[in-house]
Amino acid sequence: METDDELIERVRGGETRFFTELVRRYQDPVYSMAMRFVRRAGDAEDLAQESFLHAYRGLAGFKGDARFSTWLYRITWNLCADWLRKNKKPGRAPMAIDDAADLADGRVGQEEGLLAAEEKQKVRQELNGLEQKYRVVLILLYYQKLSYDQIAAVLEVPMKTVETRLYRARKLLKERLKRAGVGGGV
Repeated sequence: METDDELIERVRGGETRFFTELVRRYQDPVYSMAMRFVRRAGDAEDLAQESFLHAYRGLAGFKGDARFSTWLYRITWNLCADWLRKNKKPGRAPMAIDDAADLADGRVGQEEGLLAAEEKQKVRQELNGLEQKYRVVLILLYYQKLSYDQIAAVLEVPMKTVETRLYRARKLLKERLKRAGVGGGV
């Protein structure tokens, strides 16, 4: 299996069909990231497609200073941030797709699953209530599983800023969850 860098070089060399492999590798994480921010499946799909289109068009300018995935997440974040500015009140998803899938295939009991889904929904609701600069670092860390370095690169901020925002975001989210009567920590 070829690395991202090898695929990029092949695409740059005129073998554009290899970009399909990059899309295949990153379509789920990019869609998931967009969905976490905009919370509307159709809009998340559009933003994911637009992210790959931007990446394809900008591939010649990709310097390789960061990993391809980090660069792609940066593109996705920029598009999501623009979308959020234009659409102040994003839609609400009553139950995450993965919660519904767990219930449907019996991985968790129905009652247990509904309680877990209800608590997850409350956590998402409180997370969505955070100021954007705090919400984004939590989403990138916990949902997208990015490292602090990657978060700093995606947001184009110093590492110390990421650490500070994460500290404050966790504290604010804990306070909100406590007020909402949701157990557990962040």
